[in-house]
Amino acid sequence: MTPQEIAASLMKLSPQELGKMNHASLYSARQYVPAEQQNAISPYEHRAFAREATAENPWMGLPIAVGTLAYQPYKMIQGQSRSGASLDQVGQGLLGVGEGLWGAFQEKMNTAKAVPNALLNTFRSYQKTR
Repeated sequence: MTPQEIAASLMKLSPQELGKMNHASLYSARQYVPAEQQNAISPYEHRAFAREATAENPWMGLPIAVGTLAYQPYKMIQGQSRSGASLDQVGQGLLGVGEGLWGAFQEKMNTAKAVPNALLNTFRSYQKTR
């Protein structure tokens, strides 16, 4: 979906659909979402950011989780944000950290499984040439 399509159908999209979208699409969609609907999209944008950043660099999981918690009081004090402070943003952000860590773990496990198979295939190929 394009950012404009996401914005136009925001209230029709399920939480599951929004939760699977990537950060770039949600971030771009926010410019087309009216002010009164910013709180509906912001938790999922926070989740996508946390998921993608943590999956890319699992060592960022802890700082992003802490930042997720600290950002909401900051928004309450600062008062200049597209969306208000909310526990939903915290929950979705922390869920995104968990998803990112799980994705990174799965990627490492898939890589770890591939190495022995590649070595075995190389050994078998070598044996056939002898």
